[in-house]
Amino acid sequence: MARPSRPLANRRVVAGYTQEGLAEVLGVDRTTIGRWERGAQLPQPWQRPDLAHKLGVTLEQLDGLLRPQPVEPDLASDSTAARSVPA
Repeated sequence: MARPSRPLANRRVVAGYTQEGLAEVLGVDRTTIGRWERGAQLPQPWQRPDLAHKLGVTLEQLDGLLRPQPVEPDLASDSTAARSVPA
């Protein structure tokens, strides 16, 4: 099974939850967990303490997990790398 690439999803897996399982213990829909993990939506302030507790992190650590992650450039899709150099 591949590990999710987003920090919140990684932490969820380490904590032993599926999206469905975490959604159930938090009383939210599974799609809500997916939106949080993709960064499409953030948990409401009143949801954060319980989410942090279930994931086994502090509120400060949770904030770090929710921060947008920098995107590493994909060299294969770089148009300059794909050009052939004339001989």
